[in-house]
Amino acid sequence: MLRKASVVFEMPNLEVAGEALSRAEIDFFLEHGFVVKRGLIASDALDAALDRVWSYLLDRVPVARGSAWSLSREDRTTWLDPQWAPMPPPAKSGLYQGRQRIVYSGAAVKLHDLGDADYLLDLVPNNPDVRCVAEALLGDDLRPSQRTRGVYAVFPTTPLPTTSPPAAPPSGVSGAALGPHTDQVCQQLNACAYLDDVVPRNGGFTVYPGSHRILFQAHRTEANWSPLPTYRDAMRQVVANIEPVELVGDKGTVIFWHGRTVHSAGIHLGSDIRWAVFADFMRKGDVLTAEEHKHAGQFEWFKDAKLLRHDPAVSDDMWRGWKVGS
Repeated sequence: MLRKASVVFEMPNLEVAGEALSRAEIDFFLEHGFVVKRGLIASDALDAALDRVWSYLLDRVPVARGSAWSLSREDRTTWLDPQWAPMPPPAKSGLYQGRQRIVYSGAAVKLHDLGDADYLLDLVPNNPDVRCVAEALLGDDLRPSQRTRGVYAVFPTTPLPTTSPPAAPPSGVSGAALGPHTDQVCQQLNACAYLDDVVPRNGGFTVYPGSHRILFQAHRTEANWSPLPTYRDAMRQVVANIEPVELVGDKGTVIFWHGRTVHSAGIHLGSDIRWAVFADFMRKGDVLTAEEHKHAGQFEWFKDAKLLRHDPAVSDDMWRGWKVGS
């Protein structure tokens, strides 16, 4: 199926001074499945965090053996077409079963093992301003945040010539690079925080507005990964009919999205690195153990969200239990 190209979207200013979320922002979230909050994280904290992330990446992510390429923060020309070493196979057991601690392949680097770093926890899920918005959406009784998913970097690459799928429109933008999906395990409310400015067509987080309502009804239960046989058809419906939006914003911008919202890394035609921290929020509840997650085939150690032991069946009221639904 030919994927629609995204359109660049900048959140309208619906804020009200002194309110974590205005009524207009809540209504926007209910309808579209996401809301964007500008300037939610202080600039000095972001700069300090990005300094540490750069140092970690340069120290820990290996370059291909025999390559003349090396990455430099100061030399922007080195950001193009990174040449990482081949990744080792993931562990088949233990704490990091199924997913590498660091993922590096092509344009993407995912520093999962930084997810429990105190400075990232303080920056995003435990940041009072971020948490205040999450509570205004989901509820006051949130589970304590133990980790983020880590830092996700998207590097610029030289586009490969292709005749399939059909050629891009005159603007040069094609939806072929998008990978629309929803996340597995338990998903209630998620957040993406930009560590640096994200300008148009530089990999900005991309969502399919309104898809949360369609995909919610394609699951057996409200939050746990529990797809019905209709799930694939629902995804096809979303991809075929909904125009995705690429979310741009200055550093400190935080995007909140409903866990059933279809999303993707954005189209990257620019020269910057897109830096983002991803976090999960859940209401308090009894969750499965790590071994039970493994037995269910849904063990993702790098995510803070866990399968609920008692997850209500899907009903016509998708906001049951949410603060915005009360």
